[in-house]
Amino acid sequence: MPVYEFECEACGRRFSALVGVVMDTADTGCPNCRSEKVRRLISRISKVRSEDARLDELADKVEGMGEPGSYREMRDVVREAGAAMDEDVSDEMEEMFESDLSED
Repeated sequence: MPVYEFECEACGRRFSALVGVVMDTADTGCPNCRSEKVRRLISRISKVRSEDARLDELADKVEGMGEPGSYREMRDVVREAGAAMDEDVSDEMEEMFESDLSED
């Protein structure tokens, strides 16, 4: 079943909906305001990559960047790694960085 993106003409909110092949997209309503006045948007094509491919790409990026120049740069790399592994590790890593910075 395809996932379509819609925009509500009443409240302006954008949302995605899983629509059956035989189901008419006109049956889709806004989850925010429940309006039936929605229009289907042209979706971007997404490239599905395996976790290994995402991690390899991130490893290449990190290898090319050398030592991080700041706490913010390191935090961004860690968040990107968490996203590549489909895990949100940002809160845990934030705590680790803060404790390391306070020890210096």
